[in-house]
Amino acid sequence: MASKNVSNIYVNPIKDNFLKSEGAVTLAIENKNPFGVESKIKVEKFNDTKGIWETSCVLQASEGGLSPNSKIQEALQNNHFFKKGAGKYRIYYEFYKISVVQFAFKLGTLTTSIFNIK
Repeated sequence: MASKNVSNIYVNPIKDNFLKSEGAVTLAIENKNPFGVESKIKVEKFNDTKGIWETSCVLQASEGGLSPNSKIQEALQNNHFFKKGAGKYRIYYEFYKISVVQFAFKLGTLTTSIFNIK
């Protein structure tokens, strides 16, 4: 699965398929910048009937930020982010430089690779 990136920030689900019984979807995130980064996320589920992406979990601030030049794994809990159940998902990210005024300096947006919850 290919990693997506914007402004030296890389995001990738750790695998293509997750089981509901796992309880969470894990993403590998890397900040290659010399400054801290915070983000907002929105989870989208593909509606096969309509052929469109629909919001599963609205845009909200992610828990915690990314330190300068760091790698983390973030687990998004199924009972909050993936309440719509099994299907095809992607995650939309907005990244911001950490500053005194929260979410003041937008670095860019990206949508992760598509993954499945079974």
